[in-house]
Amino acid sequence: MTFLNLGLTNEDLYKHCEIEGVAGRLNLKTPISEAVHTVGKNIAKMNLHGDAITLTGPMAVWAYLIVFHAVVHRFAKVYYDDGRSGPVLVAAHG
Repeated sequence: MTFLNLGLTNEDLYKHCEIEGVAGRLNLKTPISEAVHTVGKNIAKMNLHGDAITLTGPMAVWAYLIVFHAVVHRFAKVYYDDGRSGPVLVAAHG
């Protein structure tokens, strides 16, 4: 299974976005309207394929929606894991 961390520590996913650390926490400084396009381009370039992927990591819903849209047809199953209750199947096809 492939795991994809959507947190701001994922340098490949947030390449060309401005991120700053404040009081030990990472914050996205790039406006969301711009980050949406950047993250979309970055996930499209990532070589992700296989039977199943688990999306994980602390990030806003908009990032999960963009990444889900990009991976849902590359994988037979897509899971979400918030780190508390275990992976939950959110899409399955093929």
